[in-house]
Amino acid sequence: MSWFSKSERIELPIFLKTDYLGFNFLSELHKFTSSKGKYKLDFQNVEWLEANLCAVLGAIIETNKAQGSDFEFINLNDRYIENTLRNNGFLNYIKQAHATPSKTHSGIPFRTFDLKDEEELEEYIYKYVLLAREVPNMSAGAKRKIFRSIFEVYQNSVMHSGANQVFVCGQFYKFKGRMALTMVEVGHTFKHNVTSHKPEYRSYDGVKSIEWAVKSGNTTKPNNETGGLGLDLIRSFLKLNNGKLQIRSADGYWEEKKGVKFVSSCSSNFEGSIVNIEFNLRDTNEYYTPEEIDIKSIL
Repeated sequence: MSWFSKSERIELPIFLKTDYLGFNFLSELHKFTSSKGKYKLDFQNVEWLEANLCAVLGAIIETNKAQGSDFEFINLNDRYIENTLRNNGFLNYIKQAHATPSKTHSGIPFRTFDLKDEEELEEYIYKYVLLAREVPNMSAGAKRKIFRSIFEVYQNSVMHSGANQVFVCGQFYKFKGRMALTMVEVGHTFKHNVTSHKPEYRSYDGVKSIEWAVKSGNTTKPNNETGGLGLDLIRSFLKLNNGKLQIRSADGYWEEKKGVKFVSSCSSNFEGSIVNIEFNLRDTNEYYTPEEIDIKSIL
């Protein structure tokens, strides 16, 4: 069942959240607007839009514009919604507005990165994620480990997906005590990468492919090189932090929240992958790497 009629005016839902329904809507939006046309995204009824999802909207708009589609935002009347999209730089990027982001805005800016932008991405992650005062206390070693895992997700997206760009955006939801960072690529899916890896995986659907990819030690790199998607360390940290990890790719949706998994097959494919990492900002624990703990016990 499609979310849309044949009309090229598309009404966004009242609540567009980082959840199963939100990702399904965006997957359908990507598929529907891939046909060359002029599309008006109607914000008339939108009361809540989670700003980190700008990463997904940006990926949809940019990749489908390359196929000949055109996009316009209409009825962006709600001041809160407009400011959310303006202050993180998203409206500027898609040429719907020109404004300087607010210094008090709680968004992590919308950005795109490719293989040439590794140093810029490093600075972005450190500045807006690891050095943010709201993030739980971590030692320098723990921060390096978390940084490397996030960076590896990016590297995998560019180098192994066939995508030209990775779209990134985030948001601090202070009243919820949460921070979300969303990374999106449009290219090869988890399913494609895993099922192409070995003959015994060819029957895997989207969910099984994601499940295989997030397990410790599994990698689709040639000759079983170490590395993988950088998701195992993130999973371990988020279980302790009571955070959340979500992945939407091909026909699969995978979520782990506070260590509890939820998976579901989807009626529509997302031709690429969405990875959302959500930190619990009310966590009062301090984090160290196992190596640092071993050293402390010796001393």
